[in-house]
Order: sequence, then structure tokens, then C-alpha cells
Amino acid sequence: MWSQGTKLTVAAKSVDISEKSTVQMFQYLREVCSTKLIQTPAQLGGPGVVVQIDESNSTLRLNTTVEGELKRKMNSGYLDTLFKPAITNMELVPKRNKETLLPIIQRIVKQGSIVYSDQWRAYNKIQDELNLEHDVVNHSLNVVDPETGVHTQTKESYWAKAKYKLKEMKGVSSDALPSYLDERMWRDRWARTGEDAFMNIIVQIAEQYEV
Repeated sequence: MWSQGTKLTVAAKSVDISEKSTVQMFQYLREVCSTKLIQTPAQLGGPGVVVQIDESNSTLRLNTTVEGELKRKMNSGYLDTLFKPAITNMELVPKRNKETLLPIIQRIVKQGSIVYSDQWRAYNKIQDELNLEHDVVNHSLNVVDPETGVHTQTKESYWAKAKYKLKEMKGVSSDALPSYLDERMWRDRWARTGEDAFMNIIVQIAEQYEV
């Protein structure tokens, strides 16, 4: 039921066990997800692939990186972009400054990628210091740049859905938040369907027990 994304309270009633036991089991499964992510760290982008980046200024700051396939079609000077499927890396960060964010981008984003961001000042040196192509959209003027087509809507949509999920659970403690973010990233990579989620979590539990 966890693999299908069933709510915890519904799962507990369906299998007739206590909510406390269900909480513990769901937490265990998130720990399996976290371990798998540590074992296979994200590497996003590549030649000709767009990687959208942004930071969320919430109580706990979050750096979000979204990879999507880039397809270009030149038409009267405009650039059309198509992103699918989205693969995301999210990290809690103590600050949203250059010294914090650029090392994360360098670690996560492959050379040859095209980085899209807003005008947050920490991103100003992406091209100079990381040698990555960098395009910017000014959100105070446009959601999508009318000349280049640059936008960060995929990333913003992703984070909105993630926040909605946390809100749906009536909030998550700061201690538990990292594991919920890990579960979300795990599902992006190994659980495109409920069947994939079930098979992959079973395989990964076995792999981690072997270690």
C-alpha cells in the first residue's frame, strides 16, 4: 500500500494494524529510499539537456534541481522547449548564498548541461565558475522569457506538488522532512508506477540486507 501511495491512515485500516505500527513501517521504507539515494547520488543533465534550478525560502531552505529533456525548434527567433520526464534533486541547505549553492550545482549537474534559473544573485557565477551554459528568466517581468523561452515552470510545479503533499499530511516535523523529500526523489527515479515502486523497494530491501 505504501508503494501505491496510499495514505497512512487508510493503509492501517485496510490491513488492520495500528497507526503506530504503520508509521514505523512507512518510516522504515523511507529509510530504504534514503539509503538507495546515498548509494546512487543524482547526476542530472548532460550535453543539450536543460537543468532548472531554484531555491525555496521557507522555514527550511531547499535547493531544487530539475532535469528535463530539451528539444529546440527555432521559429522567428523564439526557442520552444519541452521537458519530460522530470528528475529532481532536493537538498535542505543552511543558506542560499553562492558558497552554498554553487558546490551543489557542480556536484549534481553534468558538464554540457544548460542551466535555467531566476535572477537570484547566488547564480550569477554559474557560467564563469562552473563552466555551464546559463540562461535566466526575470520573474518580475515574465514567467517565460518572450525571446528565449527560458523558464523554470517545471521546477516550480514540482515544488508546489511537493509542498501540497506535505500540507495534505498536516505538516511534517523538521526531523522527518529529509526522509519525506528522499521518498519523493526515490519515487521519481524508481517508482514511475505503483508496480515499479513495489518491485524496486523489495529488491532494494534485499540489497541493503545483503550489505
